[in-house]
Formats: sequence, structure tokens, C-alpha cells
Amino acid sequence: MTDASTVVPLVTGLGGAVIGAAAAVWVPMLQRRHQSRDEERAFHERLLREEISRLTRLRTTGRAWFDVLLRAHQSLEAGRDVDLDRFDDELMSTSTGAASAGYQPPSPTADPSREVEDLSARIFDQLQDLSWEIRSHIIRSPGPGAAIPDFSRRIAHIKDLRAALNVRLLERIEQLSRQLPP
Repeated sequence: MTDASTVVPLVTGLGGAVIGAAAAVWVPMLQRRHQSRDEERAFHERLLREEISRLTRLRTTGRAWFDVLLRAHQSLEAGRDVDLDRFDDELMSTSTGAASAGYQPPSPTADPSREVEDLSARIFDQLQDLSWEIRSHIIRSPGPGAAIPDFSRRIAHIKDLRAALNVRLLERIEQLSRQLPP
């Protein structure tokens, strides 16, 4: 028979070795799992922030483009000449910024809003058409006092579309902001 004093240290030594081996496997695995979750959470948060930034740019750049057209229209209505080169420069910078924000694809994890995308596309189409019409009038215009086409109805329509878009954008930004950690 074996003495209990030799078996107990053997069993406790083997138990300690098993616990140590299990810890050597489980602890790094749990750390990797937590790190992976943290990285996934950070990635998702980054995508949400990028989408909020895109929606904000969509709102501000569309407004800047609209302001360029509105100023040109008001100048024409007042009988003042509009500098074509300056108009083209302002139009190029604002429309390019709006297009880059509007045609940048939404974040894949942000569950894009079709209504926002459709409204912004309609507005950009309207702004583009009005830009070309005002520009062609500036080119053809014989000078101050010349009759100008009435763009007021088109401008009012774009204002209405922009108001609807702004409501949707703010709702969408709020919805995405709620998904961000505090």
C-alpha cells in the first residue's frame, strides 16, 4: 500500500498543473475575445461618426451651393451684373463639396436611410439644373436691366425640398448619435 502522504502531493501537483495549463490556454483566449469585441465596437463607432460627419457635410454643402445660386439670382433680379468667373469658381467649389458628400456611400453599419438619399439626390439634380440655367442666363445676358427668367418658383421648390431634407437629416443624425457610447 502506498502512503497517503505521497499520494496527496502527487494529486495536488497534478491538479495545479491542470489548472495552470487551463489558465495558460483560457486567459489569452479570453483576452483576444475581449480585444476583438473592443476593436469591433471601435470600428462600429468610427463608422457611425463618419456617417454623422457625412450627413452634416451633406447639409452644409448643399446649403452653400444653394446660397451661391440665390445670391446670383438676387443680383440678376436687382439688375446687377454677375461676374461669370467668380460665379463659376463659387459654383465649382460648392457643387463639388456637395457632390462628394452626397455621392459618398453611406456607412455599411449605419443602416442608410433611403429617404435621405433620395431627397438629397433630387435636390442635387434641381441645384445642378438651376446652376446651368442661371449660368447660361449670365452668359447670354445683354447687361443690366435685361429681362431675366423667373427662377422664383424653382428656388421655392428647392427650399421646400431642403427643409424636408433637413428634418430627415437631423432625425437621422440624432438616431445615429444615440447609438454612440456616452
